[in-house]
Amino acid sequence: MVDSAGSELARFSRATPDERARALRFGLDAARFAVVTGDLSTASGVALTARLLERAALLEEPVDLISGEVDSVFEWALDAIPLSPEAALAAAERRREEARTLEASVHRAGAPPTQDELPEDQEIVHLVELEEMLRALGPLARLIVDRDLRARAEVWFAYEERFDLGDAASAAVMRRWKKGERSRTGAQGDPSTQ
Repeated sequence: MVDSAGSELARFSRATPDERARALRFGLDAARFAVVTGDLSTASGVALTARLLERAALLEEPVDLISGEVDSVFEWALDAIPLSPEAALAAAERRREEARTLEASVHRAGAPPTQDELPEDQEIVHLVELEEMLRALGPLARLIVDRDLRARAEVWFAYEERFDLGDAASAAVMRRWKKGERSRTGAQGDPSTQ
């Protein structure tokens, strides 16, 4: 539904402001509904919402809702962060160390460690979700109206560079955790992530 709303926004570049506003509202509501029903994580819902708002902002005549909605999605994202900046930095360091350890084990033994050999670290999972939100929100930061909200967001954007592990290594760590979670719960997942 959210992707459909994004296509509608693109098609409506010549539509009336009311039609564009309805398409945007539909997409924003669909993203929030998917989070509430558990079909999307909050991080994915924030990212989808941010992408819709970014598309709407690129229209020649941006949809009127955008400024209030940008502040709203930033509030949603910042309120959902379960880590302090210090905890996020510590999780980033542990993730870097795990990636170095994983690399060393692949070169040494020829096979990555199994999920059981890896420590459980929910804070690293939260860090990856935080990074997903920050990447999606970045292009909208200039549109934040509320000064206090802008200051809160700037704190996280300043820390973002210090989290960097690299997309490939971060994705490898997440695949291992997801694979381990599926094996513990017996759930079948996407074969491309296994």
